[in-house]
Amino acid sequence: MSRWSEEYYEVYCAYLFIIAFLLFNVLTATSYPYPNTDEAMIAEPAINFVHGLGFQVRFSEIVVMYPFLLVGWFRLFGSSLRSIRSADIICMTASLLVLWSAVKRLGIVSSWRWRLFLLPLLATEYGMIFAYRSGRYDGFGALLMAGILWVMSIKDKRTRIASLSGICLFSPWAGPQFLPLIFVAGVVLLIVFGWRYWPEIAASYVSIVCGGVIFLAALFECGRLSRFLEFLRIAQRSSGFFHALISQGKFNHGNYIPKDFSFPFLFAAGVLLFMTLRRDRRVTYRSPICYGLLLAVCLTSVLLLVAKFPTYYSYMIVIPVAVAVCSGLSLSEPGTGRKIALLLCCMSFVFGAVANMVAYVSARHDHNYGRIQKFVNQSVYPDDIVYTEPMAYEAVRARVRDAYFPNPDLEIIPLMSQQQKKAFDVVLIRREWASDVTKALGGTWQDTGQGLAPADPPFLGSTNLGFLSWKFGGLHVYRRTQESGVKPRVN
Repeated sequence: MSRWSEEYYEVYCAYLFIIAFLLFNVLTATSYPYPNTDEAMIAEPAINFVHGLGFQVRFSEIVVMYPFLLVGWFRLFGSSLRSIRSADIICMTASLLVLWSAVKRLGIVSSWRWRLFLLPLLATEYGMIFAYRSGRYDGFGALLMAGILWVMSIKDKRTRIASLSGICLFSPWAGPQFLPLIFVAGVVLLIVFGWRYWPEIAASYVSIVCGGVIFLAALFECGRLSRFLEFLRIAQRSSGFFHALISQGKFNHGNYIPKDFSFPFLFAAGVLLFMTLRRDRRVTYRSPICYGLLLAVCLTSVLLLVAKFPTYYSYMIVIPVAVAVCSGLSLSEPGTGRKIALLLCCMSFVFGAVANMVAYVSARHDHNYGRIQKFVNQSVYPDDIVYTEPMAYEAVRARVRDAYFPNPDLEIIPLMSQQQKKAFDVVLIRREWASDVTKALGGTWQDTGQGLAPADPPFLGSTNLGFLSWKFGGLHVYRRTQESGVKPRVN
């Protein structure tokens, strides 16, 4: 195949994969996984704004760029579960395209075959699936990472530094988790490549500091700085992997280390390829392979040291390691080392795509979000104010005037005023939580008899093995009694 033919074929296959990836995930967005608290928290500020309630997360403070972008998205496509998740899926799709272009322009992966291999390798990795299927803003984070790498491929130095400064200026607005990522990436760049990129690193750090100052000043001007700092304080207090391990002697792994079952195989493939290529003197320590592996180790250590490293951030180490693996494959000769590395990549696929497919099939009836939507439409009035489990939040919010859900960082009901508590008409929650919730809200509540029970057994017995072990716990309707009785069921 001629070079021109290879170029044409690569572009054709890359775009074909990107389109297929986008269509498959958008069309199946509501099928898997179960809706969760985080995507409700990320979407709530934009939903509140569209409903005329102000841009806020009640009793918390998530001030990042992504929910602002969702305002326009919701105005165009609504705030359904499919719409929320499609925004994240589109961001991840764009990040794959930008990343493929970046590794090609930089020559990190020299062979077109392994550049194409990078796309399905990332798309089927467990942590990446979590990132683009759970409706958070991690696809936006992946796009930011890919964008920084693409900017590094700009040949003109002044343009490259200016573009890098612009991206890093807004990184504090994108989310606090990107600050340690960019800091560690710059330090590792110095370790691996020496002073070659020091102007880019210095410009990035200066822009981050300036962006952070502007961000905090904007929060102060809006009167939201104290709430934001309180949110960070609560997050820090609820984290502390090493704090719990050292001071309390507990191996606290619930949401503190990634439940990414694909990553160990991917990392092992990268280490194997690097050792094989070093033995054959085909790479040095100043190589993209070494950079990707070292970045993963250092970033993991820093995040665990300062706070925690939940699964939804694992894409930050998956992307550099996957690029390192494909770079190593493009440099390696056919032989045992390459075969073992490809076998490890296949294991990554098994523990990523296959495991999630099995989890979906084993509970396909419960994963049908249409059941929850139908149940909500039959259970609540449009003028109700509802306290709901996060799993039903999107369906409830599309139906009723207003809705609240439990915050994972703190108990929100004790923070409510008596007027807010009395405003609730309906509690939509699993039965075992109902007594505590209705007692905390006060007043008299009546079980309407309406319930939606799980249709399938859980895929895994443990509930602490990542989102594979998420399960549908059922929903039950409790309505506040009035002098004239309980409102009848909505038809």
